[in-house]
Amino acid sequence: MALRFDVVSEISRIDPELWNRLSWQASPIMEWGYFYALEKSGSASPERGYRPRHLVLYQDGNPVAVAPLYQRERSWVEFGDGGLLQFLAELTGYPYHVGLLAAVPLTPVPGYQFLCHGSPNPLRLHEALLDYIDFLCDTQKLVTSRMYFTAMETAAGDARSRQDLHRLLVGKGYVNLKSEYCLWFNRGYRSFDDFLKVFRSSRRHKIKRELRDIAAAGIDIRMVEGREAPESLFDDMYRLYVQTWTKHMGSDLRPFFNQQFFRLLHERFRHRCAFSIASRSGETVAMAIFYHKGKQLYGRYWGAFEDYPFLHFATCYYHPIRYAIGEGYQVLDPGFGGEHKLFRGFEVVPASHYIKFYGDEERKFAYSVLERMQARAKAGEVSSKGERRF
Repeated sequence: MALRFDVVSEISRIDPELWNRLSWQASPIMEWGYFYALEKSGSASPERGYRPRHLVLYQDGNPVAVAPLYQRERSWVEFGDGGLLQFLAELTGYPYHVGLLAAVPLTPVPGYQFLCHGSPNPLRLHEALLDYIDFLCDTQKLVTSRMYFTAMETAAGDARSRQDLHRLLVGKGYVNLKSEYCLWFNRGYRSFDDFLKVFRSSRRHKIKRELRDIAAAGIDIRMVEGREAPESLFDDMYRLYVQTWTKHMGSDLRPFFNQQFFRLLHERFRHRCAFSIASRSGETVAMAIFYHKGKQLYGRYWGAFEDYPFLHFATCYYHPIRYAIGEGYQVLDPGFGGEHKLFRGFEVVPASHYIKFYGDEERKFAYSVLERMQARAKAGEVSSKGERRF
């Protein structure tokens, strides 16, 4: 059984049907259309520090797996390591930020995975891809390979398969890091009021009061499917995205995404999109964009043309939860960050990240620093099998 690898420098050179067939059970953000929008718009480009190195695995001449990869010479906005690589680089002088990134650029959502749907032995394909990543890092003098926001906790399949993949990564020398993320789970709710019963009386009344205040302001919220949305709706979402970005990040830092990114979502990805739209007297007041696939709904970006108390919670959480219950979605991903989610029915889940260090000295210093951090924080453990958890 002959294996061959091809490193592809842009996603447009990979057949969309092949990519999407291999990503059939994966998150929507792992589909060809989303990566195409990232790269074609310039959001994930060499200029922005993302050099595509997508790895295609052929078996007996047939493409059987894809590992979406980017070569990086910086670690900023990768989210998964919490600034660890930058800290290590500043502390030791080694370029830990120079390496291969296995993640969805600029999208800190659990769901990244190697694509090999339909394979009778996916673990073997994972091992082959990881071995070739080692080869690329060794021959090109890359100091790290890192895999962020993996689908370890959210991927389809049985728990044993996920445990086998975790053991494979650790056995190949990857350090496993954990962070926290929030998800909403449909626990068999029959209605939104049924969902509200999980809260204590005081919290339940507070949520109902917030929704009454929104209704009293004359604001109505509805969900619009991306297939039915004109391009102008995606343009509005871009305007709101920039407005929210400027409010929180300032005007000196260029937003991750541009108007072309949102237009490419309309062109190539609208079948995975939905909009939660708040309006008053027929005019849009606020909007949030979601992606969906299977039984999961993913919240991404939001913005408001007018400020109203509780409008964010109603548009991004309450109405989408109501919609999810009505449509039978089992999981709602509200997006990265925000402790306020914990007061509105979302639950903390682990997010898994993996980093491997190359070079004897670089690896030794990294392990030394990590183990000192671990000891000081009194978190994690080094098992007798050599597994490092931080």
